[in-house]
Amino acid sequence: MQKYKTMVDVIALAEFAHRNQVDRAGLPYIEHPRRVMENVRAQGALPYVQMAAILHDVTEDTAFTPEMLLELGVPEAAVNIVRLVDRNLSYEDWKVLDAEWGDHESFPDPETYYYDRIRENHEACQVKLADISDNLQPWRLSYLSVETQARLKAKYAKAQSILGA
Repeated sequence: MQKYKTMVDVIALAEFAHRNQVDRAGLPYIEHPRRVMENVRAQGALPYVQMAAILHDVTEDTAFTPEMLLELGVPEAAVNIVRLVDRNLSYEDWKVLDAEWGDHESFPDPETYYYDRIRENHEACQVKLADISDNLQPWRLSYLSVETQARLKAKYAKAQSILGA
């Protein structure tokens, strides 16, 4: 079985996972993770952080799971970052919430909880901020309705505030 331990291998894996996907502008989806990876690379991120950046949407938007990435040989440090930025809260995450908050009435809102988890890990925060930065590019927003642009700008402003940007 192919082991995806190098940048070249992980980029090929991301390209495979996102094949035939397009973004809202009709462009190849893989270009978004590439830009996120380049952003963290330009900040001097270590290779496993760059790997997480290009893979950041793989477990959220494709059939791949973190466990599959590990089985394929993606470094655990990269997969751990991918887990943190994945919007699909796992059963384990909810167990932690149950332990921390006791009753469902007092849970923080899911969006705040999501960003609080990321804020606790510098590298995940770096990847998520690069993701948000790319999503806020005016040329990307221009493909969206005015209402959607306003909603996303507000959402990402809140996220950036929580993440300390």
